[in-house]
Amino acid sequence: MTFPLERIAVGLSRLAVGFLFVAAVAAPSTADAQSASTKRAVPPSKARAAAKTIATNPSSPWVPNPSVSGKTAYLIVDATSGREISSDQADELRHPASLTKLMTIYLTFSALDSGRLSLGDSLPVSSTALNAPPTKMGLPPGGSVSVRDATMALVTRSANDAAIVLAEALGGDEPSFARMMTQKARQLGMSSTVFRNASGLPNREQVTTARDLARLANALLREFPHYYAVFSIQSYTYRGRPLDNHNRMLGNYEGADGLKTGYTVASGFNLVMSAMRDNRRLIGVVMGGQSASGRDRQMADLMDRGFLSAQSMGVSPWTSIRKPPSARYSAAQFVPGAAIQETPRAVVAKAEPSPPPAATPQAAAPARVAGPAVPAPAEPENPALGSWVIQVGSFNEPQAAQLALERATAALPSAMRSNASATVDEIQMASKVFHRARLTNLSQEQAVDGCKRLEKQKIYCSPLQITAWNTPGAR
Repeated sequence: MTFPLERIAVGLSRLAVGFLFVAAVAAPSTADAQSASTKRAVPPSKARAAAKTIATNPSSPWVPNPSVSGKTAYLIVDATSGREISSDQADELRHPASLTKLMTIYLTFSALDSGRLSLGDSLPVSSTALNAPPTKMGLPPGGSVSVRDATMALVTRSANDAAIVLAEALGGDEPSFARMMTQKARQLGMSSTVFRNASGLPNREQVTTARDLARLANALLREFPHYYAVFSIQSYTYRGRPLDNHNRMLGNYEGADGLKTGYTVASGFNLVMSAMRDNRRLIGVVMGGQSASGRDRQMADLMDRGFLSAQSMGVSPWTSIRKPPSARYSAAQFVPGAAIQETPRAVVAKAEPSPPPAATPQAAAPARVAGPAVPAPAEPENPALGSWVIQVGSFNEPQAAQLALERATAALPSAMRSNASATVDEIQMASKVFHRARLTNLSQEQAVDGCKRLEKQKIYCSPLQITAWNTPGAR
């Protein structure tokens, strides 16, 4: 009897051991289960890369700017008078995306006319430019690019690497160039705009408004009529590869002849354009579109209605702007293969003193320059429409504006000083008051020549014709 019982006991023991073995194999530990779950969610290599990114660039995640309340806005204005035709949230802060490059192009045009750059100059390609995120023109590592190629890559391809190359050539580095951009924005009356880079790549502090962008487009039209036609070039060939223009309104909308598109996730799809119909010119700004095609349809509808309204409102016809004496090139010389008519010279990207920010009198006003005393500005009188002035800048304090006028006046020839009137006027923009420093009572030739002389002394300025765009209180 004992023998069968022993056999049964042994069999039960083996069976129990078998069950325990199967359970142990089939059911991993809690720690192993968590590890397996983690591996399915994020591969270890990607997890390590993400951890490294966060450790080396803790500011990489996008943090919204609380001052930017949304994406959408639009504005349609008459280019001749600056008269508003239609708008929605035109003064609300928005992210510009690649519309930023309009200011980079503006400063490049200015540098070409002042002689700081030439179309044939070879600009070095830094590692920063080479590693810029797309869209890019495809610059050669360790090589160089001409000013003409870099500029046209901005206009057509909206190339971020080209923007950085130009920024480093003009400002020494991109942050210094961004300060130059913001300073020029203030001079143009773009009171709500702040630039932090030359390309428009995401930066929560880089903001603008639809109205400020319309002012910039108008400045490009009026100050660089000899270059404006480059915005209508639909394709540019670089190293055998076509750089197609992102602005599909060219050729698809009657009368469209520029300017530029832009997109980031934070901004939506943006567009600044100008078009002419029935001898009238309109400037349109659309921001925050949900798609490129939807943005273009909205712009076309707004512009169609704008031209009808302009006709019923009786706005003045557009008068073509004459080429200024400062023009050194024409738009035709930006076409590949066109003669530049200058000997290319190598340019080493080195820092130039960037214009000081206009935050305080100490920062905005350099030391006084010895020279003839400048009379205190008279009670400001608005210059007549159509006359010309040299605008030295807009400042927070009247003392800073006066010091800037003294420095600028001392750098001008005595004959021009005797004709010019120094004025400081107050302008209200949004909730801020700015003090605008200007030399008035000038001819177009005097304003352009005088500003060229000042820029050689590193005094940044703008020759402006007085229009409804730049008179006090103009909208």
